[in-house]
Amino acid sequence: MTHELEVLLELNRHDAAIREQALKIEGLQRRRTTLVEAIAREHAEFLAQKRQFEELQRQSREKSREVDDLDAQIRADTEKLRTGLLSYKEMDALRVRVEHSRARIDQLEDEAIALINKVEEQAPQIKKAEEDFLKWKSKIDQEIAQIDYEIAVHTREIERLQQERVQRAAAVEPQLLRQYEELRTRYEDPIALVHGGVCAGCNLRVSEITMERVRTEIVTCENCSRLLYVK
Repeated sequence: MTHELEVLLELNRHDAAIREQALKIEGLQRRRTTLVEAIAREHAEFLAQKRQFEELQRQSREKSREVDDLDAQIRADTEKLRTGLLSYKEMDALRVRVEHSRARIDQLEDEAIALINKVEEQAPQIKKAEEDFLKWKSKIDQEIAQIDYEIAVHTREIERLQQERVQRAAAVEPQLLRQYEELRTRYEDPIALVHGGVCAGCNLRVSEITMERVRTEIVTCENCSRLLYVK
């Protein structure tokens, strides 16, 4: 193996270390996205449940007001009947309305009580659902914070490695470096080991001439164009 190729292999190993850090960051970012989406999904489900409960509360209040309003109307109509300051026809119509209202208020009271019971039954369930969500979210937030910390650590390591790479790349012969960089745009492993006459990059056999030259020269695989080396 030539000295130039040894220097290039060092650069390649350095690039592999950078790529490894980048892959770790990508994995952490995917995990972070999954957690953030989970929070949004769980929050939306809780809000939907809470809105249903709030709608139930609104219906309960509305029904109770309806009962109160009808009760007030019955009291007012009853008072008018008691005073008798109405014509016979008006008195008769008012009595019919009072009877109808009393029948109606019984139904409304039953409906109001049923809604109140539902509100009282669901109130602790909503409270527990909120407590459970906030407790779960707190744990997820901690996990996200840890992920952010790890991403920052790997990012700093990449920055350090990239700074070192400048020096390592400067030690490589310019033409060879250009060839290597071009191969890097095509392959994650631009330099491949030859073992048993087979290129480890494309898994195809190389010629005997290439096998002879690879020991003393910088050569490429005639199948995939990767730079070759032997141990």
